[in-house]
Amino acid sequence: MTSGTSSIDDLLGADSLASYAIQDLVRRMELWPQLLRRQQEEEITALVTLEPEWLAEQRDAFCGKNSLDDTLKQHRWSQQDLDLHLARPEALKRFAEQRFGPGVEETFLAAHGGHDQVIYSVLRVRDFGLAQELWIRLEEVESTFAELASIYGEGPEAARKGLMGPLPLGSIVPQELGKLLRILQPGEVHPPTRLGEWLVLLRLEQLSPARLDVKMRSFLLDQQLDHLLQARVQKILEGKDLEDLEYDPPQ
Repeated sequence: MTSGTSSIDDLLGADSLASYAIQDLVRRMELWPQLLRRQQEEEITALVTLEPEWLAEQRDAFCGKNSLDDTLKQHRWSQQDLDLHLARPEALKRFAEQRFGPGVEETFLAAHGGHDQVIYSVLRVRDFGLAQELWIRLEEVESTFAELASIYGEGPEAARKGLMGPLPLGSIVPQELGKLLRILQPGEVHPPTRLGEWLVLLRLEQLSPARLDVKMRSFLLDQQLDHLLQARVQKILEGKDLEDLEYDPPQ
């Protein structure tokens, strides 16, 4: 088990007046969680050994036409700083693949279609009679949804003429909206439904089922890694111990 970090001195490696001044700045700017997250990312990076040839190529690409010395001076870095900067994204990617890759299909299926992309139109009003009137006008094609949403809509989506998305279906709040959209056919308008203080009219414009392709796989791995890092940062802030991080080099 690794002891949780409770002071920025552990990051600074100094017990000087300057370190206390930085602590105050970090506290006032509410940057402490960001610094702890970066610390955790760098701990992961230290576990993942990258090929020297890969790192050399990345270093050359980063420096471009400038020399290595000029690049380091420009950023006020050591070569170790530069290599850490270059290695971190790749190391995090490989760590996430090893830790979460074997279960990524189960993670995708557990969302129950929540990653499907949806485009929809929404119109919110508070008056039931007005909501009924607007629904009838839409059903009889007397007006377009965009026209009515821009004129009568009382929610923030009125500025967009009611059109929302594309969005992951699982990210829509309240969840009742997503459930209503799931049962609609493209172009179909749902009758006024009360959600809290609002009477809501919905029309499904487009629903695109998600596939577990390369892009979705990468998204899910990033999401799992983000959850892990957030949980570790929270434990540190609460003064709790952390489980040791592990990474096995591929054979």
